[in-house]
Amino acid sequence: MIKLHLPYPPSGWDLYIGWGKTRRLSPTYKQWRNDTGYFIKAPKQAIDKPFALHVALRRQNMRQDIDNRSKAILDCLQHYGVIKNDNLCERLTMCWDSDLPADCVVIIQVCEEGMAA
Repeated sequence: MIKLHLPYPPSGWDLYIGWGKTRRLSPTYKQWRNDTGYFIKAPKQAIDKPFALHVALRRQNMRQDIDNRSKAILDCLQHYGVIKNDNLCERLTMCWDSDLPADCVVIIQVCEEGMAA
């Protein structure tokens, strides 16, 4: 199990700018990913097995959707070598929690056989 305290992730709408060949990371996402790197200590070997990701967020306002925060988190974990590929995520749980020690708390657990059901 790996537990991380991270800065609040950007919305999925704020990750990229441009379309097609001009698509690139947005300045907002680049800055968040760079800042988040200071909070991540990658394991010696990236998780290369199916895993479960549990995310708790401190809600900043009532207009936010919880579901569009997961993409930034998964991509960042892959970028920093915590996970081999975000397609190995078999279970994703997310919740709002006002009593967190950080804006975003992430727990990664390798799935046991038969746990995906």
